[in-house]
Amino acid sequence: MDNFRDLLLFHFEKYPFMTPVDAVKLCYQSAFGCGHLVKNREMALSMIKTEMEKIEENKDVPLFENIGGGYLRLDLHRAKADGISCESICDIFIKSANCEVKTSFEEKILEVKKLAKEGKTPFEEKKLLEYLSNYGGEMVSHSEQYKNKYYPAYRVVVEKFIEDLQ
Repeated sequence: MDNFRDLLLFHFEKYPFMTPVDAVKLCYQSAFGCGHLVKNREMALSMIKTEMEKIEENKDVPLFENIGGGYLRLDLHRAKADGISCESICDIFIKSANCEVKTSFEEKILEVKKLAKEGKTPFEEKKLLEYLSNYGGEMVSHSEQYKNKYYPAYRVVVEKFIEDLQ
């Protein structure tokens, strides 16, 4: 995808139950990646193993989903179906966390605002502005609505490292 606007439109179409918090999460991950999640390898690996045990495999979803800024979401449902090891996922996740690919969070939020004003988001502009007026700039979790509809289970990774996945 050429630009973040196109990427947002793709996500809004694919996930029509997105809320403002889910759009902000996408912008945050696209701008800052996953470094905030990695404290140490043992903890990261343990979290991946625990999550992989709880989820069902799914070959019908893509292994990677572009979120912009050089980042991808590595879908754990698909990784489980493909037999990709937790260790391999952890390795690429940690490499990604230690990689600086940062892009402008503010510009990404501005693009969401523009699309909301144009009526091209799955939520009303008023809801977005209301949410943003109370948003403190931190990483957020997906909305309950998004979780219940899409069952997200992924790790954010840097696109240039995907060849290292085994």
